[in-house]
Amino acid sequence: MPKWEITCECDKEDEVLDLILKNRGIKDQETFFNPPPISYWVKNLSSDFKSNLKKSKEIVEKAISDSRPIIIYGDYDVDGICATAILFTTIKNELGYDKVYYFIPNRFRHGYGLSKEGIHECEKPNALFITVDSGITNIEEAEYLKKLNHQVVITDHHQQKSKLPEADCILWDDQIVGATVAWLLSKALGSKNSTNIALCGLATVTDLQPIIGFNRTLVKESLKILNNNLPAGFCKLLSNGTNEITSYELGWVLGPRLNASGRLGDASMSLNLLIESDIKKAEKIADSLNEINKQRQDKTLEMYELAATVFDDDPPTIIISGHDDYHEGIIGLVAAKLKQRFHRPSIVITTSGDVAKGSARSISGVNIIELLRNYESLFMSLGGHPMAAGFSIKKESISKLKEELSKVKVKEEILQEILIIDAKVSCKFITLKTLASLEKLRPYGVGNRMPVFATLGLGVTSVNRVGKEKQHLSLRIFDGSVFHKAIYFNYPENYPYITIGDKVDLAYTLKANKFNGKIYLDLTVKDLRLSKRV
Repeated sequence: MPKWEITCECDKEDEVLDLILKNRGIKDQETFFNPPPISYWVKNLSSDFKSNLKKSKEIVEKAISDSRPIIIYGDYDVDGICATAILFTTIKNELGYDKVYYFIPNRFRHGYGLSKEGIHECEKPNALFITVDSGITNIEEAEYLKKLNHQVVITDHHQQKSKLPEADCILWDDQIVGATVAWLLSKALGSKNSTNIALCGLATVTDLQPIIGFNRTLVKESLKILNNNLPAGFCKLLSNGTNEITSYELGWVLGPRLNASGRLGDASMSLNLLIESDIKKAEKIADSLNEINKQRQDKTLEMYELAATVFDDDPPTIIISGHDDYHEGIIGLVAAKLKQRFHRPSIVITTSGDVAKGSARSISGVNIIELLRNYESLFMSLGGHPMAAGFSIKKESISKLKEELSKVKVKEEILQEILIIDAKVSCKFITLKTLASLEKLRPYGVGNRMPVFATLGLGVTSVNRVGKEKQHLSLRIFDGSVFHKAIYFNYPENYPYITIGDKVDLAYTLKANKFNGKIYLDLTVKDLRLSKRV
């Protein structure tokens, strides 16, 4: 069970928002509610970035004037797909240049980033290669491209090594996603396509980047664009009749479906959805992606159940799970689920191929890419962020990796899951008025989480298990004369059995529920404790 860290107690309904802002250290409310426009952030980019942006622009324009092929070398996740779509459509559609091509590596044949196999599959004589969302660690591959008489521009946001590739230009910033780096280049080239901004917002949320500063402005603008002019393919992906696109739809509906094709097969299908202008063709692609995503969900659950049972009793400090039956495209999702369940850095490795592939997800306080780089000699390739990493490794080196990671010591307080609660409140303050005041905090995401409240000693008037596998707990709770509906998704098996008449302490978020023309307030439970049994 997580440890509750209650930030404050609220005694007045109209003070809820102010207390949250104060406790989060947000002093300039006006700037937070109405962040500076995109032009402000572009103007305030670092001088090095601006210099490299100008140089990259000149290289692209020279390649066009010389009628050289331009190859956008992307990546198979949402960020890489969005980045590829942005640069490809800018050069092809807005600049009207036909000798531009894209290449999305196949996760299984080419692996992550630049590879010799991928280069040979897409290269054309005397080309300009532009990497997006990748390339910053591909020193040998960039050198190989230069030997083949190609130009190389690297655009990326992943963590750098001490040595950088010898490219013609490197456009890099680790405070934004790869799609935003690509968009800044497209903007320098003259792009005016607002859909590209929407793709930056989608990539930012899906890539779990902090929704602060430039990213907050981009996500807010992205949501405006998508809610006013939603692409046909996205409508099909959002087949649940969503009334409004929020950061939740970006991260938990659109993102997984666009990621699914690259996890199980070829990510080019998702890229085709983003660049397709024919509505019927786009809808057909979206239908296929929805079906692939269902297959992805089934495989993820199957692999997670296989991995989780091993660690039920006493999980180690660093969880490592390897198996021949693990699907390479799903290991990152399983690592994320293990991390969430056990609150431990988690690594999942598939050993089915000639070379083992691994994916890692971490917790706050453990920089996973920094940790793994301590054992870089064991890996054939390694890259990632402080919270996520991917690698390839010889099978005979896995046991050594496990041995080394078993020696890692992490402070107990880091391994204790903490649920930060913004305020303890009375049930009478949980109203639609309170929810309306919280709307100013949106968009939510990393660095700006949805507010969590706690109310103690709530009475339970009804209990139901719902869902396909009866995995969710639905409650009706009350405090005095105030009643609310609450739901705890994926109620843990080791949590207490709740029955009518019990008193419970709830930690929850708020959600408006529209039904038959009326708006109701529901509680989405983050954690539950039995406070009293009658």
